[in-house]
Amino acid sequence: MKLDVLLTPGELMPGDIAERTVVVIDVLRASSTIVQALAAGAKALFPVASIEEALRLANTLGRDEVLLCGERKSLPIEGFDLGNSPGDFTPERVGGKTLVMSTTNGTGAMMAAAAASRVVVGSFLNLQAVVDELARTGAEPVFLCSGRETKFGLEDAVCAGKMAAALMEQAEDAAWELNDGALAALALADRYGDLDELFGQVGAGKQIADAGLGEDLAFCARVDQLDVIPVLHDRQISLAPAAVES
Repeated sequence: MKLDVLLTPGELMPGDIAERTVVVIDVLRASSTIVQALAAGAKALFPVASIEEALRLANTLGRDEVLLCGERKSLPIEGFDLGNSPGDFTPERVGGKTLVMSTTNGTGAMMAAAAASRVVVGSFLNLQAVVDELARTGAEPVFLCSGRETKFGLEDAVCAGKMAAALMEQAEDAAWELNDGALAALALADRYGDLDELFGQVGAGKQIADAGLGEDLAFCARVDQLDVIPVLHDRQISLAPAAVES
């Protein structure tokens, strides 16, 4: 079975993922925020690339029922309802709402992965839930690291490596064929165990802290807090139905 990690979005070739499950990871912060938003009761979330597209889509869907969310350079976008701080996506704020989100890195990576057989949003918050779902479905996953402005992001690679290691341990009888990115991610996951320390060192974490949003780093470092599987289908992200026990 194949298990691949793409360390930057530039490695993604749509033809290579047509029959694969892609797990999109942007732990600081888009994927963490999406996981939190859906766990808090948001109805669905539309990831879009640009601010202009977000505004057009929100108006098309009906502005009264839609919350505009996102960031540029870590800061909330002027005129939007929410930024990209996961702690702000509470049941009181987003419950029952449709969200339209545009971020610097994560939402673009999610859209780029749309050619996959299935697209799942992963973070440290729902790490084990994603691993369990991959094992349950017998997926040959591709972990796509969103990175930072098309470049490598260490925090995403560490998350991909920890997911890969957990899946390989859970499906220990499988013969896994790993690409170079997977080998690198596994090594990095073994090297970096303290997420609070890691997030304080990486470029994305420093930028978020410099923007006065340091509490977001602690939120995104919570491991296995949420048992949810966000899935992208027909341009929108919603929760996967609960698995039926046989």
